[in-house]
Amino acid sequence: MAKNEKHVGIVELAPNTPRRFYRGGERILAFRGLGLPDDFDGRRPEDWLASTTQLFAEGGDGLTVLADGRLLVDALGEDPTGWLGEAHLTRHGASPGLLVKLLDAGERLPVHSHPDRAFALRHLDCAHGKTEAWLVVAAEPGARVWVGFKDDVDATHLAELVQAQDERLLALLNGFEVERGDAILVPAGQPHAIGEGVLVVELQEPTDFSVMLEHDRFGLDADHAWLGLTPQVALESVAMAALGPEDLAALRTRWLGSGGVRSALPAEALEYFTAEVVDTRDGPAELEAGFSVLVVVDGAGTLRTAEHAPVPLVVGQTLLVPYGVGDLVVDGAVTALRCSPSR
Repeated sequence: MAKNEKHVGIVELAPNTPRRFYRGGERILAFRGLGLPDDFDGRRPEDWLASTTQLFAEGGDGLTVLADGRLLVDALGEDPTGWLGEAHLTRHGASPGLLVKLLDAGERLPVHSHPDRAFALRHLDCAHGKTEAWLVVAAEPGARVWVGFKDDVDATHLAELVQAQDERLLALLNGFEVERGDAILVPAGQPHAIGEGVLVVELQEPTDFSVMLEHDRFGLDADHAWLGLTPQVALESVAMAALGPEDLAALRTRWLGSGGVRSALPAEALEYFTAEVVDTRDGPAELEAGFSVLVVVDGAGTLRTAEHAPVPLVVGQTLLVPYGVGDLVVDGAVTALRCSPSR
């Protein structure tokens, strides 16, 4: 056992909502059981959970501050084994290797994409790209998302569409309706957008790298839109080959279903992160020790460990569970999403 491991306990995460360029945030507050604060500006559409990642632009906020005033990133550095465990340190170093968010699309997000690891290493001096996944917690009737081009697009045509900054870009993407329980993996490079009225738990590689193919209507400057690169170089990160029906089907699953503990995402996601559904309707669920973020999405129950006091679980709760608390037991009648780094 690491020197300080026994002192690491489960952390209830307070809202961490940096100001963004698009609207949203009301559904996050409602999900958490919180009212609108008097100073709410409608531009808090993301809640960054257990974050050691900063915004690329917009002020660089995003880091999680623990209740004792320490940054999470500093706490991890002080006791990496207690927080993360030896196996994680071997794979990822003293970093979570993951960012989890609650995301509330109060308007349609711009069409954008994220670089993959090879592009990020070559052009942004970072080992992580930004493959991500969406676990839909709530969606207004008819709400839609878009992922990948319907037909192949060449570099010249893409550059022309980006220059035009009109609705033709969105029209080229595969759009489909979503509802509570849907799960979608979005590989790095794929252009995508989330439509108005969707609340997701998002897992992603721990960067804020986005190539904003739509940017004029959101008032984004060039450095933000192109990651400080030239447009020509930034657009090289975009996947221009079509995603056909079979490709899309392979990226989509459902997290709602039977009880127990099961994967919420396609196997392709496991290289980047792990998302599990923990459903105790058929009896208690046992979870192996591991650094994770637990988001309670239905019912009520209890989280137990061998050496710590039981933690009551209620809808809207977000918990940071360190490796050092050991194996877990979830009981009651509760459904939670367990988000973990790649194992």
